[in-house]
Amino acid sequence: MVDKRMIFEKTFLRKFDKNILGKFSYLPSSTHSMQASLIDNILQIDSNLPCDMFNILCCNGLTDLSSIHKSVDHFRSKNLPYAFWVGFEDEPSWLEAELQKLGLLSDEMEWAMACDLPRYQEDLDLTHFSVRKVCTQEGIQDLVHIMKKIFPQHEHEAIESFYHQSAAHILLLDSRLLFFIGYEGVNPVSLVSLYFDEGLASIFDVIVLPEMRGRGLGKFMTQRAMSEAKTKGFDTCILTATNDAKQLYQKLGFVDVKTMKVYHE
Repeated sequence: MVDKRMIFEKTFLRKFDKNILGKFSYLPSSTHSMQASLIDNILQIDSNLPCDMFNILCCNGLTDLSSIHKSVDHFRSKNLPYAFWVGFEDEPSWLEAELQKLGLLSDEMEWAMACDLPRYQEDLDLTHFSVRKVCTQEGIQDLVHIMKKIFPQHEHEAIESFYHQSAAHILLLDSRLLFFIGYEGVNPVSLVSLYFDEGLASIFDVIVLPEMRGRGLGKFMTQRAMSEAKTKGFDTCILTATNDAKQLYQKLGFVDVKTMKVYHE
């Protein structure tokens, strides 16, 4: 298990936060029509797309009421949905109360978790199932296909636009963000992504199509990402998990670091 004394050290928590913030910023900061800005210690990710998965606000240090209001007004003035993530180190203690005053609501609790990779034992045997790294335009299209199967119809155009605009950066040989797709035969049925920064590997986007659930694919895809991180020499893997997925990650050796919340209009 991860040494809990290490987990709760401020240095680790700040590295954790910087990794997550880096992942949020990575593709938008490299894409012409998108923007990732740090304004008054508020990270503002604006994809210019109508999807709160790609428009993100979060504090990266102490800030003031006026700056919080301006950041929210930025998306309100553009009539774009957005997500305000809460739970980072050094953010104002009054942040959640202020977001609630502004009319934002949270129905998402995320568990920040970490795993000691040297202790992780690989178990990647799943018959009739293969995993491939996304390294071609065809792979990007399979990624989009899986996303569109999971998210509502009104977000499909934004999903397609985001990943096609970002494709060149995803496909770079030295990209810090990797995507892996699970296939049953030739059919793309599951997804996971892995991001590297601050000496940590972070797992995102663990998705299994509804008709394929209950067969261990979520565990399999998570393990594939963990194995990749271990191969690349990382000692610690992190992720954020919903209540539904938390037990799965605990079985893989992840332990709780802290809780986070996601607020929406």
